[in-house]
Amino acid sequence: MTIQEIQRLKEEKPFKPFRVLTADGRAYDVLHPECLAQSPSGRLIVIGLPDDSMVTLDLLLVAGIRRGIKAGRNGSKRKRRS
Repeated sequence: MTIQEIQRLKEEKPFKPFRVLTADGRAYDVLHPECLAQSPSGRLIVIGLPDDSMVTLDLLLVAGIRRGIKAGRNGSKRKRRS
């Protein structure tokens, strides 16, 4: 995953929510473009969560992106399909 791919999703008009999937199985929903920020180097992203907390992720640990999501609970473990 590259910062350019994340940036394209953030700047898409109209914005479409997406889910960031991590290597350890966690998932974080980006429901609004203002809920996503990046470090100056572009290696880290910060996702604002509904409870006003934040999670910082190294892009090296981001396993993928899922588009077309419904609002869910950020940081929750998702069942993997076999």
